[in-house]
Amino acid sequence: MSTHILPSALSVGRAIETGETDPRALVEDLTDRIAATDPDHRIFYRLTLDRARMEADAAHTRAKAGLRRSPLDGVPLSWKDLFDSAGDETTAGSKMLSGRIPAHDAAALVRMTMAGTVCIGKTAMTELAFSGLGINPVYGTPANAHDTTIERVPGGSSSGAGVSLARGLCTASIGTDTGGSVRIPAAFNGLVGFKPSHGRIPTTGLVPLCPSLDTIGPLTRDVADAAALFTLMAGGKPIGIEDETLRGRTVIVPKDIVLDGMAPDIARIFEASISALGADGLSVDMSPVEEISATNALTWDSGISLAAVEAWAIWGDTIKKSGGLMYPPVRARFESGATPDAAETWHMLRTRDALRHSLTQTLAGVDAVVMPTIPIDPPPIADLEAGGPAYDRANRLTLRNTTLGNQLDMCAITLPIGKSDAGLPVGLMLMAPRGRDARLLRLARAVEKALT
Repeated sequence: MSTHILPSALSVGRAIETGETDPRALVEDLTDRIAATDPDHRIFYRLTLDRARMEADAAHTRAKAGLRRSPLDGVPLSWKDLFDSAGDETTAGSKMLSGRIPAHDAAALVRMTMAGTVCIGKTAMTELAFSGLGINPVYGTPANAHDTTIERVPGGSSSGAGVSLARGLCTASIGTDTGGSVRIPAAFNGLVGFKPSHGRIPTTGLVPLCPSLDTIGPLTRDVADAAALFTLMAGGKPIGIEDETLRGRTVIVPKDIVLDGMAPDIARIFEASISALGADGLSVDMSPVEEISATNALTWDSGISLAAVEAWAIWGDTIKKSGGLMYPPVRARFESGATPDAAETWHMLRTRDALRHSLTQTLAGVDAVVMPTIPIDPPPIADLEAGGPAYDRANRLTLRNTTLGNQLDMCAITLPIGKSDAGLPVGLMLMAPRGRDARLLRLARAVEKALT
């Protein structure tokens, strides 16, 4: 399957401003590409072409009049199929929500529409957003964009967000991240993925999974696009990121669980990147971070998943009624939250809060924690689709590092840093305490420049 790579979203925006690109023609070009690339609708569950054409036409008129609303006015975006868009079926990848047609746009979509962006369509996702692999036999699984011979997992839960951008079917995509669901498909598809601090972008009009962890973030070709999209969705002034350097900045590479199980070729790429950053002036401290190991144990080894408990509280009644329509491995993840011990759950929440507070103190004077985004290549879909232990192991390993950012209430970003021996993308993740979004984006841009 061929891939046509569009320039960055900001580059497309500049071309619209100068008249080099007509947003109307761009929508038609993308429509043709999507029809040719995605005939079975595994990447886009549905297109919003009437809306896209209307928005592109308005953007063209504004550009001709010199009245553009933002640097991304007229730029086409894809949206994960759990963002409400008025009049369009929004199912979060689940047959249980078939026929669900919201009357209003999600708040994030409203903000991006006001900024002039074009909604091209709604992309594939893990059912109800509860898996890091991106497999969805119910509506269709988009294959990873970087292997033309073996269909590999795209990463989840924002699977179509990653594949639509990597295959050149949009200029940027919008997903959500509860345990890594922006960063995993970004890393597996060779993209930048940014998870803002929890609450920084409003989640009104979002089909929820775990509201205490749910965040909205962009998947982009570079850090500048991520910063621009974040600013428009979150509000506030643009973030200046170009003048940042690595000198005077300090990061920790945890010698903890996050480095375990790395494929040897991914380890080599990661180590070479850290070495290159150190040579460019970044101060790198390789030492254990107790809060990371403790949070990993709390998340995976305690016998109770706080995310599953919250997700079951929201979806349990629906699943009891219609769970036969679900992909069994995803349903099983929800059902694991059905019978928690109330006292133990309360204790775990208290422990997690204490770990969050302790980590903030540990990271005083540190700009970011750096680790591999995912320690393995994306596995073949056929090896995992049946579920069972292989699915569970791959899902845990895929989510292990990214979910730390959600559990510890951090902002985080993944950057592509090379390709494995199999020719598949490798990601580098930077995480910082809550509220340091702008600082993290500036550091990520400096890292991006150093490694390009």
